Amino acid sequence: MTREEGFMGFMVDADAVLFNGNVIPLDGRNRRLQGIAVKDGRILWVGTDEEVKQAAGKSTRLRDLKGMTVVPGFVESHNHTLMFGLGLNSIDLTRAGSVEEILDWVRERASKQKEGTWITGVGYNQNELREKRHPGRHDLDRAAPNHLVCLRHTSAHGYAVNSLALAKAGVTRGTPDPEGGKIGRDAATGDPTGLLFESPAMKLIDDIIPKPTLEELVAALGNASRRFLSEGITSAMDASVGGNDIPLQIAAYQEAVERGVLRVRHNLAVWSEAVFDYGGFEESLRAASAGLLGLGIRSGLGDEKLRIGPFKIIVDGAFSTVTAVTYQPYGADPNDRGCGVLVVEPDKLARLATLAHRLGWQLSIHGIGDRAIDVCLDAFETAQKSSPRKDSRHRLEHCTMSLPRMFDRIKRLGVIPVLQPGFIWELGDNWFRQLGRETCGKLKPFRALLDSGIPV
Repeated sequence: MTREEGFMGFMVDADAVLFNGNVIPLDGRNRRLQGIAVKDGRILWVGTDEEVKQAAGKSTRLRDLKGMTVVPGFVESHNHTLMFGLGLNSIDLTRAGSVEEILDWVRERASKQKEGTWITGVGYNQNELREKRHPGRHDLDRAAPNHLVCLRHTSAHGYAVNSLALAKAGVTRGTPDPEGGKIGRDAATGDPTGLLFESPAMKLIDDIIPKPTLEELVAALGNASRRFLSEGITSAMDASVGGNDIPLQIAAYQEAVERGVLRVRHNLAVWSEAVFDYGGFEESLRAASAGLLGLGIRSGLGDEKLRIGPFKIIVDGAFSTVTAVTYQPYGADPNDRGCGVLVVEPDKLARLATLAHRLGWQLSIHGIGDRAIDVCLDAFETAQKSSPRKDSRHRLEHCTMSLPRMFDRIKRLGVIPVLQPGFIWELGDNWFRQLGRETCGKLKPFRALLDSGIPV
């Protein structure tokens, strides 16, 4: 084909042509090519150097890749972009080796901050600490007695806070566990230990921590975007946009796109409470049914840069915080004898899911334990029976303890399990300790799901 005949049958000038590379299109044909032609942010053609250079005009930018490998951008199907970006300003606890090391880092931060201010940390994993336990309030009191301290667990399903933070939140021995949450307590005295599990309990602290400003949220998204791009991630799902700050959070996303600092395409999973919150569950259902809530929006609003995604509901917690909901106790460890924390009752879940489904939302329901997954599937089935929809593409987030008996139902309902292989690397040792080798070997069954014809 000559230039006069036009590239791929059309007269075009590519914005950019990349050549002399090792281009792997991952199109199932096991091809290795050399170049890429790009126009208006889209790939025109992937092929040989000779082919892609035919798309070059006078203004086309040419780049010699010098043998570098190019693959399609990675899609992060379940992330917490805003949480991650904000966490970059906190103490990084992901590689902490002991409680004492955490306390040293808290002391160091305290020496640089005014008394009475908040010290936050993110990403500690008690199972990677020498002591094999969470840091408690008395530990944190030793490090920063005159600061408010809040450390977020690696699962994001728990906080460890100090006595000053508990006092400011009004949490005492007499404070009851909020529905769907758990306050850690000393077995002998009943006093709070400083541990708070699941969002209803964590909200006791969230309500008193100063809220980030719009500028801080936009900056966090920019920082997260740069980190994502450095790892090759070009599209992502923020799986937890919501809470008390939902208008500000979505405003921050829109502002970040308009300023050009959010360079990763995003879908936003919106917390159910942020869409339907009218002073109580029953009131919210009635108002939503009458079209009074959520501005009438649903999944799909937006464009390729920023789009409203699914309606997010959390059913249980995480194995690492002993809050994933199972039929049998966590029997391998004598300290872990619970069956988890059900964040929302099955009847409420089914009613909420059915309403959101009927209003056109894609559902995104978090289920980790085997009982929690059954509860999720019951809700999906109730919703579909109430208002059949083809290709609803409802998502089952994590789907960790999915058992072979569940596969036919998952496939029949068209549910998409959203599994995270990174959990195995981060938490696998803990699962062996908590659940035992036999049970642990059945978690995250990627191959079995694929062999059953279920996309993951």
